Amino acid sequence: MARARGANAVMAMAFETTYGTSPGSGYKKVPFVSAALGEQQNLIESDLLGYGREPQPPARDVINNDGDVVVPLDLRNFGTWLKLVFGNPTTTQGVAATGAVTFSAQPANNATITIGGAPWTFVSSGVTGDKSLIGATLQETLANAVIGLNKSATVALTGQTYALDLTGTIILITSKTIGTGGNSVTLAASTSPASNGTVSGATLSGGSASGPYNHVFTSGALSLPSASIEVGLPEVPSYGMNFGAMADKVSIQLQRSGLLNATLSLIAQGETRAATSGAGTPTETALERFSQFSGAIRRDGVPLGNVVSGTFTYANGLDKVEIIRSDGRIAGADPAMLAVTGQIGVRFADTTLLDLAVGGTAVELVFEWSISASKLLRFVAHAVYLPRPKLPISGPGGVQATFDWQAAKHSTLGKTCTATLINDVASY
Repeated sequence: MARARGANAVMAMAFETTYGTSPGSGYKKVPFVSAALGEQQNLIESDLLGYGREPQPPARDVINNDGDVVVPLDLRNFGTWLKLVFGNPTTTQGVAATGAVTFSAQPANNATITIGGAPWTFVSSGVTGDKSLIGATLQETLANAVIGLNKSATVALTGQTYALDLTGTIILITSKTIGTGGNSVTLAASTSPASNGTVSGATLSGGSASGPYNHVFTSGALSLPSASIEVGLPEVPSYGMNFGAMADKVSIQLQRSGLLNATLSLIAQGETRAATSGAGTPTETALERFSQFSGAIRRDGVPLGNVVSGTFTYANGLDKVEIIRSDGRIAGADPAMLAVTGQIGVRFADTTLLDLAVGGTAVELVFEWSISASKLLRFVAHAVYLPRPKLPISGPGGVQATFDWQAAKHSTLGKTCTATLINDVASY
């Protein structure tokens, strides 16, 4: 008789039309690192007296099916898990128009760059409206500009997102509109006063209605999908179909190297076991993993330097509906208050984050991994609040600060978090 081995274990998944009812078809094979799903029924020790010292038979307790599944962050399959966590995405095919302004030196006082006809002015003092402060270095100056541009209320400027490249000399501009619409946004840089900036072109370019698919998952859905997830051990053979599975939480560890995985905490209604697979012949997509080394963290569009490690966690706060029923199972799991939290550990090199924490200023944090421009995964926490941390000195090495951050609903956007997956999958 063959013994079960993890190397040969298989996992298949399909979304349910009715909670707790496994579909007869439509299963997809999903890669995984580990799985701890399956029904568990504990025993309750007997409390009877009067029968001497020998124990009486225990009673059976309720049935639970909670467990973690660790999966790779990959280009195509991870979208299925994002749907389980967030609900259905909004999908648009195409590419957003992009452009850039490259600076060779510090801009002069009152120099401008113009985006979509709206000027942005660099000033040495008196920052108001669409202006930003000229800093001690070009990198500081452009960081101030990017942060200000992303927060501007001017209509011509709000149609784009702005980011600073790693060299700190280029402002990257991306239209928020997928397709050709952003191609008409004009770009200019003043020569008198000298901005010392060179635009990538007269307008943003590259916007197209064809190309990859942009799947945008948004926080706060009032109802969430459920799925049936089968874990098979073909050597025995034994196949456990976990039905009514919903995602309570997803957590991602960020580090400089290593494999990039996500831990999903699931709550299922129950499990049925069989000697044959109930998933039939599941479909399979090509595996292409994101890597830790390609990760980026940005604060209001500016690369966050000196980050050593971090975590990102999105929790749905599922409330199990534990009613009295003959099979001992739950009746469902309802979404409660969601939470977007995490931690970033940084080498203490400046007081930027500490000042934001002390001031209680909300910032936007972006966590992103990319293979190319058309193969990308991004999480955005729109309004993040940083705690004031201690700065422990434990030895002669570098001093690190740890920020256990919390996100809240953005007052203008009306949401806490957005996840974007760009790939070649037409729909989820």
